[in-house]
Amino acid sequence: MTNSTRVTAGAERTLDFTGKLVILLSGVLSSLSLTAINSVLPSIARDLAHGPDDAVLVKQLVGAVALAMAVGAPLSGYLADRIGLRPTLFAASIVYTVAGTAGLYLSSLPALLVSRLFLGLAAASIQVLGLTMVNKTLKEQARAKWMGLHASFAIVGTLFFYPIAGQLGEISWRLPFLLYGGGAVLVVGLMCSRGDEAARAEPFQTRTAAAPAGPGIISWFPWHYLLLAFTAGAMTFLPAISVPFQLKQQADATPSMISYVLTGGSAVGAAIAMLYGPARRRFSAHTAFLFSFGMAGLGALVAANAWSFSGVVCGILLHSIGTAWFSPNIMTALGGKVTHDQQGRAAGLVKAAFFLSTPLTVILIQPLVQTFGEVISMQVVAILGSFMFVVMALRMALATRAQPALAK
Repeated sequence: MTNSTRVTAGAERTLDFTGKLVILLSGVLSSLSLTAINSVLPSIARDLAHGPDDAVLVKQLVGAVALAMAVGAPLSGYLADRIGLRPTLFAASIVYTVAGTAGLYLSSLPALLVSRLFLGLAAASIQVLGLTMVNKTLKEQARAKWMGLHASFAIVGTLFFYPIAGQLGEISWRLPFLLYGGGAVLVVGLMCSRGDEAARAEPFQTRTAAAPAGPGIISWFPWHYLLLAFTAGAMTFLPAISVPFQLKQQADATPSMISYVLTGGSAVGAAIAMLYGPARRRFSAHTAFLFSFGMAGLGALVAANAWSFSGVVCGILLHSIGTAWFSPNIMTALGGKVTHDQQGRAAGLVKAAFFLSTPLTVILIQPLVQTFGEVISMQVVAILGSFMFVVMALRMALATRAQPALAK
């Protein structure tokens, strides 16, 4: 699925400390935006929810972030390609820090909700810009390595900050908002990055002149990647929403038992994500997709048809192995499909589809859930995985048949 001829020749550079920091932290900060305050939502409701509709607004403190991320992803990609990656990233990091820590002093629920919208815009921007930096700076093998590290650090960061947020929340519901101060690390890193010619070059250069007019996005963007990202996003996040209910219904699992299952799945996913770079030295992007969709679909199938706690756990672990490569593989393959000056917009659109997949899919399958129970979510994931596995297998078979014909 790679097409390295589309990338500007000679575009590869080495990553300096600031570049590595951005790539590794961008995924962590994005994940943190959706998880840091979950444990204190009941406490926020107790103190700030005074009207009949305020309970819904409290839940939207998380939901609004996800919707804003779907807007921030393509917007930041457009700005990065037009005015430069560095100024866009610097602005997003400041907004992330200020909006994220607003819960330390805001006592108005509507005002806090607005701050969360800005946090979502900034969080998506930071992640998209980190991914764009990988594709603008590195060639395929190094690109795969850093995409895998980006995904792995995002998962590990979530596992690390979950208990910290819980402990801070025991003291005050405001204290978990301190974690968003991590955006200041990027601000300081960008301010202190070395000022020599290499550092001023792309991907950190500021554009002072408009880029030459080229073909419109309709003609150059690989639109099937939106469907690919949407499907991968739905297969990744639907189980995280449905499995807790399934375990409660089938095994009467306690909240702590459910958290152990989800944590174990995330830990497995982090480990597998770190292997993505080495794996791509041996396998193509299509082979990686074949493995990912096959394992994720198989895991969902096992979990959907298991009527014991241990069976569901086995299914979740298999599912986590498959989903670990979704994001890095999509973004690595995408980097070879577009030119150097199109990387930001391409990454933004693909991540927007990824972010939108969860809320839209939840709405679409809710009637099925009400009829058949929570287990239908895992069955849907299994069907999607099986379908995409067949699509990738056919795609690889057609590519293999075409090679002898081209040789003639």
